[in-house]
Amino acid sequence: MAQTTKIYANTLAKYNEGKLLSEEKLRRLADADFAGAVKMLCDYGYGGGRLGENSFDVDKLISEETANLINFISEDCFDPHTSAVLLARFYYNNAKARYKFKAGGKESVSALYDMESDYTLGIPNGTYADCPEPMLKALSELDAKSLTGKVSAREIDEALTRAMYADMSEHAKKAGKAVKNYVTAKIDFVNLASALRCLRMNAGADSLKELFIDGGSIDRDDLMAAYEAGLTGFADKLRDTAYYDVLKRVSEKGFEALPLFETDAEYAETTFFDGDLENMLSSAPLLHYYASALNEYKTVKIILTCLKNNVRGEINRRVRWS
Repeated sequence: MAQTTKIYANTLAKYNEGKLLSEEKLRRLADADFAGAVKMLCDYGYGGGRLGENSFDVDKLISEETANLINFISEDCFDPHTSAVLLARFYYNNAKARYKFKAGGKESVSALYDMESDYTLGIPNGTYADCPEPMLKALSELDAKSLTGKVSAREIDEALTRAMYADMSEHAKKAGKAVKNYVTAKIDFVNLASALRCLRMNAGADSLKELFIDGGSIDRDDLMAAYEAGLTGFADKLRDTAYYDVLKRVSEKGFEALPLFETDAEYAETTFFDGDLENMLSSAPLLHYYASALNEYKTVKIILTCLKNNVRGEINRRVRWS
């Protein structure tokens, strides 16, 4: 890997990050009515500055902005392993949508991301040769299961999510410390969210064991101990982890704070690299821009959806303000 290539990619990332919306602009967006928010986004450059309230589609807008981020990673990322980690969520999303269609569901083009050299294209026809090994294995296991009965959408999601994190973990080992730490934390947050959802649903411990994903810093026994302590004791059992502060809020406020915990988890992705953001020979600037952009898209989508459906009060339950 040429150092100048990494410097160039990080320079572009910093430039793009400078165009992301500040918290002040996001707050102004949240304070506006729907028509005003659409106009603001147009002024901010969303949708190429060509938005109209009457023809406005929130999902389409966010998909278009996400496509720009995908193109940036695909074209300008300095390392194939880092690129594979950052693009995995989009490829595996496509794999889920295409396998659900194969399993008898409805085809939904809107559920797909436009990916360069999309190796999931053959899934509806049972052609998996181009898929990475973890995906191929999961798809083959789903095929075997389908021989004895219909495979549910939930089973497809769980199998491919597990495969995605296995895929990301393998690439992260070759992509450097920053990327490895990023993937480890992603897996931790998925496991913590699964535990909290199981608590909310009063699901048994076996349900959580089935959902647990390997590769995080919190091992299964520690997570199970937190689960057995119930909601009020959940955070205390994980006091020595990096996630205690965000977990404490849920323990204190109850399941009403769960949507905000999930937002906290995505916001936290933008803070992992704070001590290394000026190191242009690290992966930190690129990773920070990627995480910050996705966090912005999610925040904008929440705000617009709440405004459009006249549930403004939900914004502060789901958006993390610093």
